[in-house]
Amino acid sequence: MTRGHVTPGRLWIAVFVVWGIILTGVFAGFFGPPGIVQAVRLRSLLAQKTGKTALIETEIARLDAEIKRLEKSTVAQEREVRRVLGYVGSDELVFDFKETQK
Repeated sequence: MTRGHVTPGRLWIAVFVVWGIILTGVFAGFFGPPGIVQAVRLRSLLAQKTGKTALIETEIARLDAEIKRLEKSTVAQEREVRRVLGYVGSDELVFDFKETQK
């Protein structure tokens, strides 16, 4: 067997080596990402977005429950108005502990 002789085994090894190099993404800057690398990245991105979606859906469910509570209960409405807007009842005293500027 001579050194420069191409055998089918060597040809297949060369094909697999070139294919492996392409799949690693070494040439991604020149030709764009290869399919498998891009698929892995997209699956990772999908997992991230799915997690964020689940968190947002949980927050929406919590806010929906709060909306229903506020729509049904006048006590909850009054408490929320007092908390957010700082309203005071006619029979309540307010102590302001903030320092005044001189």
